[in-house]
Amino acid sequence: LSYTRAPEELGLSQSALTRSIQALEQEMRGRLFDRDRGRVQLTPLGQSFVDRAEALVAEADDLQGAMQRTADAEQGEVSFGIEPLPARALLVAVLSQSLKRAPNLRSRVQVRSIEALWSRLTAGEIEFFISAEGRVPDAPPVRISRLGVFPLSFLVRPGHPALAQGNRGASFPVLLAGDAGQLDFVPASLKALTSGPQHIVEDYEVLAKLTEMTDAVLVSSSFAVSEEIAAGRIREVLPEGDYQPIVIKITMYSLERRSLSPGALKLKKSFQRQMRLLTQP
Repeated sequence: LSYTRAPEELGLSQSALTRSIQALEQEMRGRLFDRDRGRVQLTPLGQSFVDRAEALVAEADDLQGAMQRTADAEQGEVSFGIEPLPARALLVAVLSQSLKRAPNLRSRVQVRSIEALWSRLTAGEIEFFISAEGRVPDAPPVRISRLGVFPLSFLVRPGHPALAQGNRGASFPVLLAGDAGQLDFVPASLKALTSGPQHIVEDYEVLAKLTEMTDAVLVSSSFAVSEEIAAGRIREVLPEGDYQPIVIKITMYSLERRSLSPGALKLKKSFQRQMRLLTQP
């Protein structure tokens, strides 16, 4: 409220400030300030203008701060998908790190099959998804990032008949988290063991319980049931003789045309770090 101090603070001449205010008053179609013997007061229109202007400036400051926090992956939202296998092995560790590092960064996670995740990716509902490497359509073009590999395992309860010496000829129900086709990748010594009817359940809590409670054989990775193995509730059936270990390639898929948000890039690094921790000897 001073035509002397205001120009000094703004780095303007008094005449330049006066012209600016006059131009603004013409645009607002009313007086913003009353001057009387060196005294300056806001008119009712001027007070209303200042109140709105202060709110706009505060909003602008908030917007700048919010955009900076989003760019630093401290807030916002990341929507992504993940198949049941990597979800069971990786998701708790990765999200717990995210919750500690950036509690205001919201996550929306869909645990589905690769077919369901692909449709959600192309529809723009998720930024990326993580799954075992599989066949995806050529269009639209995708960005593929290999995160690492899981060992493929054949898992049963303690005391399962298949664990007895020379008892690999019987057939048992097979548990899977997704459609694995004809299981052509199974070593010869376990072909009979995994020749029974397939039961697909996209929930590893249920798969683990069924493995513990029945004679079904879970074809998955030991990484998905590491706690049950450590507790002695599930055991691995190893192929006999010489065989080439089988691995499951874990991959991250995103659309080539869409840039990942800062939060998604942070989560990608977290998944990569957790994969390295799992696969270290």
